[in-house]
Amino acid sequence: MWSLFPRGAIVCLVVGFWAMSGLSPLWGADFYFSSRLKFQGYYDDNVAFTYYPEEDFYLVASPSFFSTYKTERFGITSRVGMEAYEYLDHTELNTVNYSCDVNSGYKWGRRLDFTLHGSAIKDTTLESELRETGIVRFRQDRHRYVISPGLTYSLNELTRLSLNFSASRTEYEWKYNVDYDEYTVSGTLERNLRNQRDTLLSQVYYTKIDSENSLVHNYGFLLGWQRLLSSTSTLRFLAGMRYTRTEYYLTYLRLVFVPYWPFLTVVPVRRKETEHNWGSLLDLSWERTAERSRYRLGVNKTLVYSSFGQSVDRWRVSASWVYHLTPRWDLSLYLFYAHTSSSGGVYKEKNTYYSLSPTLRYLLTERWSLELGYKYADFRNRVTDREYDRQQVWVRLILRFGKPPTFQ
Repeated sequence: MWSLFPRGAIVCLVVGFWAMSGLSPLWGADFYFSSRLKFQGYYDDNVAFTYYPEEDFYLVASPSFFSTYKTERFGITSRVGMEAYEYLDHTELNTVNYSCDVNSGYKWGRRLDFTLHGSAIKDTTLESELRETGIVRFRQDRHRYVISPGLTYSLNELTRLSLNFSASRTEYEWKYNVDYDEYTVSGTLERNLRNQRDTLLSQVYYTKIDSENSLVHNYGFLLGWQRLLSSTSTLRFLAGMRYTRTEYYLTYLRLVFVPYWPFLTVVPVRRKETEHNWGSLLDLSWERTAERSRYRLGVNKTLVYSSFGQSVDRWRVSASWVYHLTPRWDLSLYLFYAHTSSSGGVYKEKNTYYSLSPTLRYLLTERWSLELGYKYADFRNRVTDREYDRQQVWVRLILRFGKPPTFQ
């Protein structure tokens, strides 16, 4: 299995430990290092999530390393993590994923804050596409690199203006998937009301997505409101509109006369098409913490980009509930639903996906835990009118060491 260990994971480890060693003279300030180790055993009755299911058992080992350094004005938090998959029968699926994240911030004076986020991720299209688009894809490796600087300026005690830029590169191993670059510029204005419970929000953004198949220009505007319902409950709501212009290429076959036998031949012709459309945007979140339980609800509608080089409208609903049965026992329930649709400029999409996952957790110590979980998932492709499902059962041991970092 270790022959599958990717170079990117090695680079992440080297960079992470180099950054931590560079800060070692300052450990006397506010610096701490911690780690987490997860061992997971799975039974999956449809490992590739296809119309023709195949079952298997597999193990996942997931070490993660965290570091945090803080001063009065500057802070940086980093995480380096890996996931090593070992299948019992389908050994061709064995792989090692990795992820590196760095978040930093600098406070310049009393009004201006700078932030910088960077990440490098290697994962698989099956799980990543399900989380992001709700679409089941052919399982292959995916690499993504992101850098995102931003700044926030306090205009006065009640008003803040945030400007953010993000650039990312997504690359796929499978030749039928489409690599793409994505660039986003956004601005958010927040106005706190004097009752100290309500905040008015407005946001504008522009996104450019460039791939071999298409070029997408997406403009969005949202207005919203955030309300502190109580000391334990918060509601955030944003709604708006988007305008999208998409340029894509379609290939046709054309009969052409030639001055030799058989005098006709077929040649491919690539033609550029342009599509304009409007759509709605929605982003709602609600959280509540009670004495023994915690509730979360999120609803989001936006435009996302699929691995086949097509932008699609995506509805996503997620909900979670955690209940503390005793000081050591927790019961949680997670629900997820996604609906995606497109007009079919390159590939036509119309899918629904949902999953239901209860988990029972036992605290071995304050920071070590053992979990037993189950997940049922169902996917329906409404274009081909095919539906298939998947069931997973797992046992997970989580060991945490050191001071809890921001990332956990």
